[in-house]
Amino acid sequence: MDAGAIVGLVTAALFFLGVVAVIIIILVIRAKIRKYQKEWGLNVRGILTDVNSTGQVGKNPASLNGMDRIYIPKIQEDFPDFQLAPVIPQVETFIKAFLDSIEDQDTSSLQKLAIAPSLVDRADEIIRDVSSQGLRVYYDNIVVHKTVISEYVKEKGMVIIRFQSAVGYITYSENSSGKVVSGSKEAAEETVYVTSYARILNSELARQSGAVDVIGLNCPNCGAPLRSSDVTVCHYCGTGVNNLTEDVFGWTFTDIKEKNRMTQKLF
Repeated sequence: MDAGAIVGLVTAALFFLGVVAVIIIILVIRAKIRKYQKEWGLNVRGILTDVNSTGQVGKNPASLNGMDRIYIPKIQEDFPDFQLAPVIPQVETFIKAFLDSIEDQDTSSLQKLAIAPSLVDRADEIIRDVSSQGLRVYYDNIVVHKTVISEYVKEKGMVIIRFQSAVGYITYSENSSGKVVSGSKEAAEETVYVTSYARILNSELARQSGAVDVIGLNCPNCGAPLRSSDVTVCHYCGTGVNNLTEDVFGWTFTDIKEKNRMTQKLF
């Protein structure tokens, strides 16, 4: 075999090995991406689809930044009995109830949930604002596809778990004549709502910062709402409430907002 043939064979062999090496590298990268997706709850390929022209809710749910694996151990360090599974339905019920209250122009159902009084006030304010414009807002076929933990923070004597929920619905507003002035009765939208779920971690610091009043406080005896953190006696049953500890405070929803500013309408 002459020198030219040998060089050709060596060149071909090197080219083949190079192709194999590139394929191996690609496979390794893909495997690592899938591993991180699974471990961290990330949807690397997910892209928010604002409007689904087919009108079918759930066709292209919005992507979420799930950090459950990171934050659940930290939450359980502070609250050993915390379990995520029963909380997720509460988050999704709260989202639907808030949207339904705006459509129904009635917040009485919200007052039955474990939510901050300020959220009821906000819903009432939205209803008044929409009504003052001679409009009515509708949310039809609400579907919450998935809910994940996106953040866990400590501030002002309380802890806050923030959830992201991929939500689909058909939403529109009508004027007093029944004419649709925004949105569509046919085109479904997909978006993300962020909800805050809070609890007192340090009762004294929470009192000083005003966080107790943000979360809201109920009498440990009769369950009636207390007017502020400064009260010493429940005005419903007369129970003294001077020495409130962290154990008296339960988990409470304190905020809700639409994450995507491009599709945000009312809150």
